[in-house]
Amino acid sequence: MSTREIVRAESSSIKLGVVDSQIASVRTQTEEQTAVRFIDDGHVGVASAVGQTDVDELTKAAREALLFEIPFPVEPEGRRTLSTEHVGDEHDVASLLQLTDQVLGALRSSYPNYVFSHGVEQNSLAWHIESDAGLDLHYRRVTTQAAFIVKEKGSGNIIDTFVGVDGLSLDVDTVMGVFHEHMRAYGQIVEPRTGRQRVIFPGLSGMASSNLLQLFRSDLTARSYGSGASVFSGKVGDGDRHFHPSLHLYEARDPALHRVCPFDMEGVVRHPLNLDIVRDGRLCALAASKRDSQRFGVPATGTAIGDVAQLPTSGFGRIVGAPTAEGLADLLDDEGGLLVWFVAGGDTTRVGDMALPAQVVLAVDGDGVPIGRVPGCTLKGNLSEVFGDDFVGISNQAVDPFSDEGFLVTHMTI
Repeated sequence: MSTREIVRAESSSIKLGVVDSQIASVRTQTEEQTAVRFIDDGHVGVASAVGQTDVDELTKAAREALLFEIPFPVEPEGRRTLSTEHVGDEHDVASLLQLTDQVLGALRSSYPNYVFSHGVEQNSLAWHIESDAGLDLHYRRVTTQAAFIVKEKGSGNIIDTFVGVDGLSLDVDTVMGVFHEHMRAYGQIVEPRTGRQRVIFPGLSGMASSNLLQLFRSDLTARSYGSGASVFSGKVGDGDRHFHPSLHLYEARDPALHRVCPFDMEGVVRHPLNLDIVRDGRLCALAASKRDSQRFGVPATGTAIGDVAQLPTSGFGRIVGAPTAEGLADLLDDEGGLLVWFVAGGDTTRVGDMALPAQVVLAVDGDGVPIGRVPGCTLKGNLSEVFGDDFVGISNQAVDPFSDEGFLVTHMTI
């Protein structure tokens, strides 16, 4: 029996470009992409288009693409209806201009020795998956982001530091509170620290901490693990503790806890929604789409990702660390720690060795308050240590008032 799935992705944005602390450009953009996946007798045909399109014509093209005999030996998702959204303030150009003017005015007044560039934008994203089998899934998110490259006047650097927030609703006073905390600390030079140090990462989804999860994302996939190429081969589900006993990492799909879509690109809605990747230091699950589950002989985990125009593949979406303490201060001692704010590149080797060139690092006191800036440095460690014996914990306290994830604290060598 054949099944037709219609997948749509819609996006719209208003982007205000900022140069030298002034609004320099206004750009609006709207894009719609539609794909039809026609599944029949263990094979699939795919056809897609951008912009307004005739679904019947796409269906015809997808049916014709069955001639390529692309294997799809999985049962499509059946009858289910779900609609979820995370929608904040929906600005028009005029209201976003007003918000940006107010923020820039406050920044120019508070920090006359610095110039701010980049911009403010509102983004609306929506995903829809529908099928002849009764599947009807919808998700929409509207957020506003204020992100600025900060450069001291007279500086020869391309960028001195960076401050940004992203939330459902931004207000000037709260945004400025985030900037004030960072800029006060950035402007105070303190003594460098070397050797083994307690380091703080602002969540796991930001640029500063992306390299921490590099091997989890690349090697805990069905293809890597099933082919024996993973550095974690044989360790998932073995019952042994490979990381710190309080480490709990999961792929977030619960929209009540995080701004995430509750279904994957194959239309799977898990129960429970969140998927444990590491719990109590034990490796629990791979990223495996239904198609890759069949191909590589591993359990499907509802982790299909990919572009609308492509067949989904296996991969984790947003990875979150479960809190182990209420506040950041609960994870620090009297010496505080180093907040890793801006990392320029970095890499992780196949044996888990990390090197993170940190351009902006802030010293934090024992109460979790940034108090100064230390010189740029390189952070080194190994995956099994950073998430093992050197791991301290994760705070329930959010990174900023607009965020929904906490600080991760561990030890690395400076």
